[in-house]
Formats: sequence, structure tokens, C-alpha cells
Amino acid sequence: MAIPKIKVRDLRNGDWYWISKTVIDQYGATIKPIGIALYNCLAKHANQASFCFPSQAFIAKEIGSSVASVKRSLDQLIRLELISKERKKYCNIYYLLKLDSSRRAISQIAQSEPQIAHTELQTRIKNKNILTRNKKLWKTFRKPNRCWRKKCQLTE
Repeated sequence: MAIPKIKVRDLRNGDWYWISKTVIDQYGATIKPIGIALYNCLAKHANQASFCFPSQAFIAKEIGSSVASVKRSLDQLIRLELISKERKKYCNIYYLLKLDSSRRAISQIAQSEPQIAHTELQTRIKNKNILTRNKKLWKTFRKPNRCWRKKCQLTE
């Protein structure tokens, strides 16, 4: 029996975007599915500077909601400081704000299990110590150089 081949998604083609886990973990119950869909829509259209300017009618059509629901959800996201809105002459500009993950309750942080993080700096320090130790060993066990041999022969 042949095993069917599966296709794994390829993240290199650029048809993806990301949102912070904090949006769902911390604000999901508050903003409800419409708010999550709205935030995802804004994240999808945001550029490298984290802003976008889709119309409210376009957002409503894209997420399958009414314009009134979009307006209410936008106001809620602004109140929660997930986004900010700047009114321009012909459109609104929506900025996705940096979410502070330290807003989590202290009890959540205290209950999480401690984890050891291995950083590049720790690896470099470890490698440097190994190199230093090896150099010290090399100096003690290496063969004497030619000048030293000549001096020894002259003194004997």
C-alpha cells in the first residue's frame, strides 16, 4: 500500500502573516470572535511598519460581518490598546500596537514552570573557556621551539 504524499505549507512564498499569542491568550475572551477576526484582518493587510488602511466596508466584507459590528469591534480594540486609529482626509489608518507580554497576571507568571534558556552568549563563553583551556594545555605540553633547543645545547 502506497503512503499518500502530503504537502507541508511553505512559509517562504510570503502568503502568511503573524499575530502575537497575547491577542488570543489575554484578550480573546474579551474581544470575542469578531474582534479576533478583525485583528487578524488588520494584521493581514498591515505592512512592515505595522499599519494599514482598509475601509470598514472592505473589512466587513472580508470577515463576513456588518459594518456596524466592525465599528464596535474597532472601538473595543482601540480601548484595549491593541490598535490605534488615525483619521486622514479620505481614510483611517490603523496601527497594530506593540503588545506588552508582561501585562499577564503575576499569578500566571508564578505558575509557569521555569525554563532554561540557552543563548548564543552562553555558547560563546563556553567555547571561549574551552579554547583558553586548550591553549593552556598546549603551552604546557608542546614541544620546545628551535631557539630553546639551541640554548639547551649550548649550555650542556
